[in-house]
Amino acid sequence: MNSIKNVFLLFTLMIMIFNYIFVPKAQAYSYGDPGKEELAEAYKQIDQYTKQDEWDQALAVYQNYEKEFTLYFKKPKEFIDLGFKEKDRELLLEGYQSALALNIERRLHFAEESFEEYGQAKLLLAKARGTYDVLYPLVEEELGNEKADEIYVAFDNALTSLGNPGLFGIGNQESDLEAFQKNINLIKDIVIETFPLPNESDNEESHLTEENLRIDTSLNDESHPFWFWFTIGLVVVFVVIVILQRRKKS
Repeated sequence: MNSIKNVFLLFTLMIMIFNYIFVPKAQAYSYGDPGKEELAEAYKQIDQYTKQDEWDQALAVYQNYEKEFTLYFKKPKEFIDLGFKEKDRELLLEGYQSALALNIERRLHFAEESFEEYGQAKLLLAKARGTYDVLYPLVEEELGNEKADEIYVAFDNALTSLGNPGLFGIGNQESDLEAFQKNINLIKDIVIETFPLPNESDNEESHLTEENLRIDTSLNDESHPFWFWFTIGLVVVFVVIVILQRRKKS
């Protein structure tokens, strides 16, 4: 019986360690490698293709993400679609930029809602930052280097304010919701103001509506399947060992 208990404790410890070390890393990208937002990265391709007057290639890239625009970015989508239809590069890019600003706002909104769930909040924050990486050169051009870098400082401060649960409570850091809100609000205010919708009359309305605040399921694919199945495998092995041990004693 003692051997079974020892095996159980060993496997439980291994599961906890692997879940802490590997799952958060997969879900909460470090800021050295900040989990790129694919929808934002697509903007750079579209920018390049339309600059070279390769509209078919640009449209093909956009269509890979059109479902997300339909779900979450309906207003910007109208301008993007019109930009493609009329081959109006400026209108297209401005519409896409406003969608990216909205994406940052959505990610930060859900990060605040997930504030108590460290891994999820950190991932959402990283996704927002990954989107801002794409917009950074435009912010720098519009507002200057100092203001553009101020956003990165706010992201760093927001990350710090999430705290850190530590491993088994060791090395844990307290979270600070008020500081988190202060920093994400600074980010949202600057980004949304810098990238309004092309039609200024629509900018009086909130960027966050019932439609684009649907349940955010886009992070489900960020989990790490290897370590999920590794954990399942450990459980299965443990069950097999317990069964074998009981058979030996019977």
